[in-house]
Amino acid sequence: MNTSSLVSPKTLVWAGARLNHHFLAELPEKGPVLVVLERVTPGERGWVECGVKRNLTWLVASEEGMGQTMPVWLERVRHALHCGQAVVVHAEDIREADGSDWPMARWLPLVVAENVPFSTPVHPVRVVPHWGHIELDGPGTWTARTDMPHLPVQADIGWGTPFSLATRPLEVRMALDHIGMQMAIEREKAGEIMSAPRLMLRQARKQFNAPCLFDKSGPNGRQSIGRALTAMLLIADKLKPLVENQPMVGVWLPTSTASALVNGALGLMGKVSINLNYSAAEAVNRACLDQTPTKIVISAKRFTAKMPFDPGPGRKLILLDELLAGTTGLQKAWAFLRARLAPIAWLEKKLGIANQGSGDLATLIFSSGSTGQPKGVELTWGNLVSNIQSLIHHADITPRDTLLACLPFFHSFGYTITLWAPLVQGMRAAYHPDPRQGREIGEMCREEKCTVFLSTATFLRFSLKRAEPGDFASLKYLVCGAEKLPVSLAEDFAAKFGIRPVEGYGCTELSPVSNINLPNIPLPDGRVLVRDVPGTVGRMLTGCAARIEDPEALRDIDPALQGMVLIGGANVMRGYWGQPKKSKDVISNGYYRTGDVGHFDEHGHLTLTGRLSRFAKCGGEMVPLERLEELLHEVLATTERACAVACVPDSSRGERVVVLYLKPMVDPLVPGLSDWVKKLAATGIPAL
Repeated sequence: MNTSSLVSPKTLVWAGARLNHHFLAELPEKGPVLVVLERVTPGERGWVECGVKRNLTWLVASEEGMGQTMPVWLERVRHALHCGQAVVVHAEDIREADGSDWPMARWLPLVVAENVPFSTPVHPVRVVPHWGHIELDGPGTWTARTDMPHLPVQADIGWGTPFSLATRPLEVRMALDHIGMQMAIEREKAGEIMSAPRLMLRQARKQFNAPCLFDKSGPNGRQSIGRALTAMLLIADKLKPLVENQPMVGVWLPTSTASALVNGALGLMGKVSINLNYSAAEAVNRACLDQTPTKIVISAKRFTAKMPFDPGPGRKLILLDELLAGTTGLQKAWAFLRARLAPIAWLEKKLGIANQGSGDLATLIFSSGSTGQPKGVELTWGNLVSNIQSLIHHADITPRDTLLACLPFFHSFGYTITLWAPLVQGMRAAYHPDPRQGREIGEMCREEKCTVFLSTATFLRFSLKRAEPGDFASLKYLVCGAEKLPVSLAEDFAAKFGIRPVEGYGCTELSPVSNINLPNIPLPDGRVLVRDVPGTVGRMLTGCAARIEDPEALRDIDPALQGMVLIGGANVMRGYWGQPKKSKDVISNGYYRTGDVGHFDEHGHLTLTGRLSRFAKCGGEMVPLERLEELLHEVLATTERACAVACVPDSSRGERVVVLYLKPMVDPLVPGLSDWVKKLAATGIPAL
């Protein structure tokens, strides 16, 4: 893969859109050429065409191929290339009406024919609208958007170095990912990514009365974005004399509207928020605070009554109820007038965030500390906003969506996606504080007509047991991350609720999302646009790219081979707070060493086989313990966690695998341990 940097962009204005064309190589002015790009909508084709000096012939399988079989579509592509045309196709995977699969890995090599030589150039091109596509719904049913959150429309178009038709399709996909990553990084370095609080000010001014935040705490739990901004300004006014000289402020609150307002107020004040883990021991949270200059922690009386917290000597716990007690009508009116009418530039100056940029620190997210002292992950506004933009573009999330948000803000997924994404993009968020309450979460989804649900496999099991079959009927996406999504759990959930969960991937250090499967799209002619490959964590998110590295030699290897996964993008953390050596160890040339082992399949989907720390070396063979756990549960035919796998030293084999199991759960499922072992052997796994 050519990893050269993109040159400075040529900026064009076309139909009101500001377009930055980045060129590694110009498109040849004559002769056959195949342009392969990630999906663009019909209305965005002009963005590509205005950057080249020749006519383009668009032959997109999911559009122009409507009603035609893939072999017929391929013949049209070959004919156009033989005639010397520049042909544009999408890097897409199609399933025919008869069930036959046509991934890009199959159809791209078949473009070669007697009249189309291997030497025909293939140009990878990536089109990235900053705030999502200008049309929605999908091939054959496109509808124009009227809710673009930030105007004017802006997009980056990256033109990569050409390949030949002899190139493996996976290399073309990886090149498309790399182009997107380069454009995201360059946009962040150039200071073109505005901080989330400043974006929120503009979104609130544009859609002041649009519904934004909701929880069931009472009348103040439902907020429009304008009302939320008013409350944030009021909280900021009250906090100012208390935290004026404090660069960091702790937050001890559950997932809720109140917590979102406090975090938003801290962002508007230019403070770094530290959301503390209320599921961890008090000593762990104190250890986190001890690493920082934090002197103030904000909470609420109602929450501390259930979850008491002592921040430790030298620190003060401020209760939001007491802080806002005695607020006068004049103070409320002043906050409202500033939120509704004050010039944004003046307001930013008064708040002290006029120069708040993408490189400024937004939050510290602390790891659990399960493998040692908790590490504070430094996430900048550039990290957060670039990840929000990537997810919005990749998954077509718009202001008309409603997010079912039950993940805590002390996790980066909760902080980035369920807290800040609604505030900067304009979608609604329905908050529930306890992700284990499956019945209540199902009720909220039904009542609020949520369309996007972000969860984990563990929490999904609670919903599977306790929610009603019709509770999740409004969802268009249900994405699980943080842990492996068992195929059996996804199937059981789909059977009960009519929506199949898809799996994504990320980690705190990546702000957090880097990969995601998306639901398949049925086409009007009976075919299917395939975007979900069960058992994988999906394609790279827009703006992210990956390398696969030999974990021992620390050199890049074929991405189809198993190795250490490294991920790059503008979403890669700044580093670990106060740990420069540790930061240097895990960040290599802008790529984060995830510690996960995996490989890419022919679709460009990433398959993870486990943590590097969770491999056993038995008789010279690397044994993935996570995969072994999956097989053990598949044999038991259960979605419940009934066993765990570990390893112990062995003098003859290096290490020996040990299975720890819950006898009351396993005994009803298999007659005896020998039967369990026989069934495991039948899966084809070698004797360990």
